[in-house]
Parts: sequence; structure tokens; C-alpha cells
Amino acid sequence: MKKLIIILGITTLPTLHGFKTLTASDIYICVSNTASKYHYSQNCRGLIRCTHTISKVSLTNAKSRGYSLCGWED
Repeated sequence: MKKLIIILGITTLPTLHGFKTLTASDIYICVSNTASKYHYSQNCRGLIRCTHTISKVSLTNAKSRGYSLCGWED
């Protein structure tokens, strides 16, 4: 029983403390020639200025396009 409680605590602890678990389609980018940052949230303050399309892509895809993490989410 103690092992079960420890395992549950380890798997739920990051969620309780606000850590984000990324999946293959959790990253948002502004698709424009001048955009260079990716965002965990579509409502990120850094995406407010995007006047083009906001797309949901994989983290690998965003990094391969040269995007880096937005300073507001750092």
C-alpha cells in the first residue's frame, strides 16, 4: 500500500505544483516571417501581438523551425 501511495504521489505531484507535461501538440506559434517564439498557452501574453495565424504544433516542430521559448513563459 505504501508503494502505491508513493507512486501516486510522484505521478500527481508535478501537476499539483503547476508543472506542465508537454505532449506532441501542446505548443502554440504565431505563423509569420518575424515570429520566433513558441508558447505553452494560446492565451500567452506574448501571443497578443500576433496578427497572423496562431497554430498548434509539436515542440519538435517549433524548435526545428527555429522558435525558442517565449520570455513570458520562462
